[in-house]
Amino acid sequence: MDRQTKRKNLTFVKNVPFAGIGIMILLITGLVVDATKADGDSFYADIIRLDNVATKIHQNYVEEMPSKNLIDNAIKGMLETLDPHTSYFEAKQYEELKIHTEGKFGGLGIQISIRDKVLTVMTPIAGTPASRAGIQSGDQIIKIDGKSTKGITIDKAVSKLRGEPGTPVEITIKRKGETKDIDYSIKREIIHIKSVPYYGMLENGIGYIHLQTFSQEAGSEVERAIKELAKNDLKGLVFDLRHNPGGLLPQAIEVAEKFLPRKSLVVSTRGRIRGQNKEFYSASQPVLPEDIPLAVLVDYASASASEIVSGAIQDWDRGIIVGDTTFGKGSVQSILPLGDKTHHLKLTTAFYYTPSGRCINRPENSFRNKENPDEEEDMEEDSGADNKDNNGTKDTDSKIDTVEYKTKNGRVVFGGGGIIPDSVVDIQYISLPVRAIFGKDAFFQFANHEYPKLKKRKVKVDGNFELDETIMNDFFTYLDSIKFTYNSLAQIRFDEFKLSAGIKDSLDSDGKKVEIYPELPDWNDKDANEIRSMAEKLDSLLVKESRSALTKNEDEVKKYLREALLIREFGQDHEIYYKAKLADDPQLKVAYSIISDEIKYQKLLQPKTAVETEKLEK
Repeated sequence: MDRQTKRKNLTFVKNVPFAGIGIMILLITGLVVDATKADGDSFYADIIRLDNVATKIHQNYVEEMPSKNLIDNAIKGMLETLDPHTSYFEAKQYEELKIHTEGKFGGLGIQISIRDKVLTVMTPIAGTPASRAGIQSGDQIIKIDGKSTKGITIDKAVSKLRGEPGTPVEITIKRKGETKDIDYSIKREIIHIKSVPYYGMLENGIGYIHLQTFSQEAGSEVERAIKELAKNDLKGLVFDLRHNPGGLLPQAIEVAEKFLPRKSLVVSTRGRIRGQNKEFYSASQPVLPEDIPLAVLVDYASASASEIVSGAIQDWDRGIIVGDTTFGKGSVQSILPLGDKTHHLKLTTAFYYTPSGRCINRPENSFRNKENPDEEEDMEEDSGADNKDNNGTKDTDSKIDTVEYKTKNGRVVFGGGGIIPDSVVDIQYISLPVRAIFGKDAFFQFANHEYPKLKKRKVKVDGNFELDETIMNDFFTYLDSIKFTYNSLAQIRFDEFKLSAGIKDSLDSDGKKVEIYPELPDWNDKDANEIRSMAEKLDSLLVKESRSALTKNEDEVKKYLREALLIREFGQDHEIYYKAKLADDPQLKVAYSIISDEIKYQKLLQPKTAVETEKLEK
């Protein structure tokens, strides 16, 4: 080849941004062709095909397409075939990630995930702006600052929700049971979280510990709580992991150590690369004596580290699991720098497995159907035979692992869909009218409004506090002042009418709801007055309808109104508030009844032995 021909070829390579990739691949393909044939992988041939497509588009498409856009969209398409926890970071995004994970930031106080391809609230954290505003588990965030969250990754959502403390963020919520989207404006705050916000004694020597997050102090806080409760002649312990979204793996191991014998396998990780296959064991003696019965409470929002701990306790038959099937977030993410060291990939590299070998991860959080990439795995609210979604309906298409696994005592358990409780207890869901009150943040707002009046009346807000007629009348008057209605069918139709007629809702200087009527050229005075009169009458009727619905659910209204006033007096970490909240807790009642009855407890943990013992006693 002469010098001129070489120069032309070099010029061609320089002008075609993808050709360099192709040439490099061609050079190495010969070295790996035997290996790819051996394992049936056509990776390098597929890369060449991708390079060819990108080159053709870049050279021939009717409009000029920047190579960066092509590559970025190709990467985005690849990641969409994986799981929602895998993300691609450009330099700026990676720097923002480091700021959010290493520096101080303001947030709303919610744990989020992708459910059914929609950004979803796993749990609001007690005492945070989101919790005070009435954000609920299962809420779907469909807009952030007016922009749709469709297709958003968790990391991008977090970066949008976090920001300077004191600044507001606008979010739009879609909630099950609500036919209308709900708009919230919430100011960011620096989030401070206690791992154990409360522990205390129930009745008959049964202790209770609530672990709400696996922070750096989780292990030491749980240990301190157990030791304090043990001073009260402890006869059993309820360990509450409900709405606990997880946290640090080392802390999951440290918390599990408080209940399991030394050198017990707690969890293992398995991936394609040998370095991802690890086993983690307890390194110290348990703090809770082995002869004290243990019940662990879990629900659909118990995830990650919560599932590691509850799964280990279940597999070693150290205690019983009570509640709902857990979330199923059982994957490990690694931050991998790319060649230029300015771009990074957060990639799912392994799954968590319980001591019996069950995979914690749920198909929704795993990969798409490999045989047919156009068909996605079903994404249900919960997994397992007793799954329920947020309306309490059974899952019918749950993709649970049908392989049977055995606990230490030989009990059969299942994996691949979170941790399925030994005793499944349904959640009592809030009625629609009461949900609407939460959506308006009316309990919290009224508690602040009423609190000074209670002080003037010298009403003592304590453990014996009960709502009187004056408080209830004040509450309904407050609801009337904001023209509270819930989304009944009549309300929906009226809202549709107002939208078509151009009537808009607004607030006056006192925060009361008012309607703004349009000045339309085709409306004469008579028409306008008639429409105003009709709208006002219907508005009044809908307020009465809402009042009637709340009266039917008055006991429920009183429960949450009382809790709101107790929070206003003591905060969410106080014993009085916790005891009020737990008083009618159906899952706690079941856990308490089981660990208070030795025969019932042993029947769940050692079915054969317990039955034989019962026969002998008879």
